[in-house]
Order: sequence, then C-alpha cells, then structure tokens
Amino acid sequence: MATFWNTFLKTFAIFASIATTIILASLLLTFIDLKNKDEFLLINGDKKSSNIIAVIELNGLIIKNNKEFAKITNPFVISPMEIKKYLNNLKNISPKVIIFSINSPGGTVSASKKFYDIIKEFKNNNSTEILFHTNELLASGGYWASTSADGIYASYGSIIGSIGVKGPDWFFYDKPKSISTGIFGNMIETKNGIKLFTSKAGKSKDIFNPFREPYNYELDHLQNMVDEIYDDFVRVVSKERKIETNTIVNDIGALIYTSKKAVKIHLIDDEISLDNLINKIIKEKKFKDYKVIKIYNKNNSLLREILTGNFYTSVNNMKNECLSLRSSIAAILSYQSTGC
Repeated sequence: MATFWNTFLKTFAIFASIATTIILASLLLTFIDLKNKDEFLLINGDKKSSNIIAVIELNGLIIKNNKEFAKITNPFVISPMEIKKYLNNLKNISPKVIIFSINSPGGTVSASKKFYDIIKEFKNNNSTEILFHTNELLASGGYWASTSADGIYASYGSIIGSIGVKGPDWFFYDKPKSISTGIFGNMIETKNGIKLFTSKAGKSKDIFNPFREPYNYELDHLQNMVDEIYDDFVRVVSKERKIETNTIVNDIGALIYTSKKAVKIHLIDDEISLDNLINKIIKEKKFKDYKVIKIYNKNNSLLREILTGNFYTSVNNMKNECLSLRSSIAAILSYQSTGC
C-alpha cells in the first residue's frame, strides 16, 4: 500500500509540475502580449532612420467590430475600427510606405466598404504610399478593400479575385416535424407536425422565416439588392484597377485566380514575396537608410486560449460573426473559407 501511495504522489507531483510550468509560461506569454499590444516593432534597418516602411499584418474575416479591447476580439477577424486605430498611430511618425500584409476571404459588404473608405480618407490627408500584399488569399471583400491602395501585390501561389456579392441565406424547412437542441447542435426533423404562429404588420415583415417558402417578389427584391451592390463593387474595381466594366462582368466574373493569372488580367500589379517587395521599395525610392516596422501580431494557440480563458470567448465570438455574416449581404469567397 505504501508503495502505491509513493508512486501515486510522485506521479501526481510530476503532472503538477508540468501543469504549473505550462500555466506560468502561458501567463508570461500573455504578459508579453499585453505589453506589446498595438506597438510597432523594429524588424529591420536603422532605428533612427526617418525612411519608415510600416507593415500591418491582417488575417481573417472583415466584419465591423466595436469591442474596445483586443483581448476579447476574435483574433481572426479584421475590424475596420482597428485599421483606423493603426493608421492614426502611424500619423505621428509619418512613414513613407504602409504595407497591409493581408490574408482574407472577404466579409460583410458594409465592413469591406468601410475598410476601403478608411484607406481612401487616409490617402487624401497624407502623402504616405499604401500598398496591399497577400501571401495566401485576397478575395471578395478583401480584394474590394485592397483596390483603395496605390498597388496590390501577391506571393506566388496566392488566390486572388471573387469579385461578387452574396445575399442573406433563406433556409426553408419543408414540413417540419420536430426541433431539438443539445450538446451536438440543433436538429430539425421535417414532415408535418409543427405549426408556427406569429404576429406581424407590414408586407414581408417575416422575411427569412424558415418555416415558409419565399414568394417570387421577395426573391426578386433580394436579387435586386445584391445586384445593386455588385454594380458598386464592379465600378470600384473598374475605376481603381483601370479595367473595363464589361471585362470584369463577362470575362473575370466572380472566379478566383492564381497570382500569375491575376497579374495578366490586371487584378494585381506583380507576383512578389513580401520581403522582395520591401527590398523593391527601398531600391526604387533610393533610401540610403531605412527602417521596417511591423505591428505586433500575437500567435494564438489553442492551449493559450484555454489557459487564459479566451478559448470559449473566441468560439462564441466566431459563432456571432458567422451569424452576422450569413444574415448580411456579404462579399466573401465562401462561408466554408471562414469556418462558418
């Protein structure tokens, strides 16, 4: 019996030590995150140089997010409010060039347009050159926002395009039988059985009601909304990228393209890595000295999220973002590309 308890206590002590080490390491990483939050860090060059190239790294879904603190914001969401904050912080140091290093499948139309407007407004009031670069994905609303820049670049193998708009989903449960909820999600069985009663005033006030089929005039109305925004999207791309409207609608469409093909059809300016793009800027602007700074971007891990209590917040946030996306008019590659 004594041998058992000795072995048990030793094993427990080992696991307790490992757990303590992990927790302390996680807290240390969290402290570093908070200390460096929203700071631009020097990654190359002379720290005293006034020839500043600032890199802002962005990853994820473009959605309006008004939460004040970054730690409760989904780390894979691009918020126009955050973009505006970064640019305001950079005004004090007057960088010569700002590069948005972005990977995004798009997002809601309102947020993507807001992102575009923020960049255009900044350019109107500052002489800083703004460029967009992607090393993986720049699609739909992400591409819409990027057309505000002075140039768009992509690494080899990146996916570019998806110039299109999607309306809200309308799911119709034909002859629902039962609805249940549980730890494995919601379930709906269909075949007569459920009757829905609701009070409403106004024609089509219950639009998107999943227990009735849409009327043709409602589908036509929704299509007209999508077409109107699509026309705006096409006009923006045509104006900013100097591509004929008919070419965008009839030839380019809402397809996605490789970086090499995107150069040929003028969706981007060049196929080049981010490091080579920075070197190209230094050479073309004939900088004798320079410094490259980058916004600190924390590397999230599942372990850290759980230990710091952010995991369930992030999961719940993503559920809310998906709900917002599916109920909005969106410029996005696909819902699957965001995990929705």
